[in-house]
Amino acid sequence: MYDDSELVLADLSGFPRADAFDDIPGRALSLTSTKASSSAKFIHNLVFKNTKSFASLVLYGDGSLSNQSPTYLEGSELSGLLKVSLAKPESINMIVVFMRGQIVSGKSKHAFFESSQTLWFHPAKSFRKLQGEYTWPFSMNIPQQVKLMVGPNDSLRPESARLPHDCLEKRIPARVEYHVVVRFYRRGPLRTDYRIVAPFRYIPIIRPQPPSQRRQIAYKENVELPDPVADPEGWYTLPSTCFHGRWVNHQSVEATCTLSLALPLAYTRGSVIPLHLTIQSKNAQALEALSSPSFIICHLRRTIRYLSAEDFRETNFRLRKLGKFQHDHFELATWWSPSSLVSAKEPFKRSLRGEIPLPPDLKPTTIIGRFRLEVCLFSSSQ
Repeated sequence: MYDDSELVLADLSGFPRADAFDDIPGRALSLTSTKASSSAKFIHNLVFKNTKSFASLVLYGDGSLSNQSPTYLEGSELSGLLKVSLAKPESINMIVVFMRGQIVSGKSKHAFFESSQTLWFHPAKSFRKLQGEYTWPFSMNIPQQVKLMVGPNDSLRPESARLPHDCLEKRIPARVEYHVVVRFYRRGPLRTDYRIVAPFRYIPIIRPQPPSQRRQIAYKENVELPDPVADPEGWYTLPSTCFHGRWVNHQSVEATCTLSLALPLAYTRGSVIPLHLTIQSKNAQALEALSSPSFIICHLRRTIRYLSAEDFRETNFRLRKLGKFQHDHFELATWWSPSSLVSAKEPFKRSLRGEIPLPPDLKPTTIIGRFRLEVCLFSSSQ
């Protein structure tokens, strides 16, 4: 019934909830960051083979966000320390900590960023082995943007991309993973390096711009939002869609639908997207049926797509149908008729108000390299 419309969903889970403000709902606010919370500690241990030696990697994540893994907001630093207890001398050349982000699809892995910090290295002319107890603290900046090469293998081009939200769900075409890796480089042709691998999570921050002045006033006065005619600066109206069908007694029916979404097209997850729908038809009976709130289905649709190098040869139109992809449908919109004080019925036109809730754990729209996560509205009629 309607064309898909892509929406950039704001990711502000590190900010106060809407109920922390009395006057204006959270979706109407341009929020500022809160003070840093206490940190949460995560420990990953490694026991050296056939010895009593061990190493412990400690990572400190945001205490208000970290659950099973340390979690970091955009603009923060990844901090931790490495503790090593070597009961006997070890032939170790160097100890390096890596921070890495990668896209994983099946057995395929593509790193989109990596940084490292050397914690210890063996002096070139020294033959002494490493032994005893050591502690090395470290701190690494998490980049907000990365540069990578995209496109077909024979015509790669540079591209800057914002560091994406992690995406670790199962049974999807591709995942976005972040890891801290500590590597102990060992001397000798038959010696394998020791490694500690620890996952972490990353959340980018997208701050929506404030809504229109008229909508802010409506929020403050707790009244119905002005429609797109009364507040054209507060809505994004999609092109109208005309459809045809058969009504009772095989009557030919034509109707036009126009869907509007609240501006700006960036929303706080856990809040709602305000909607406005206009339906027009010269068949009065069909118009009443089509404008019934229970008749219209509108929900969020998420598409996760993983592209091969050859897929980048195609045009943008074809690109939407290429690669491994998966559609998932989420929350349904709720519709209601506006109050009589706001909108009077017109002979061949009906208007509906609506809103669609955004899940609190919904990932924002992301495009980085071969990975694409897109969130859109998908609507149809029963």
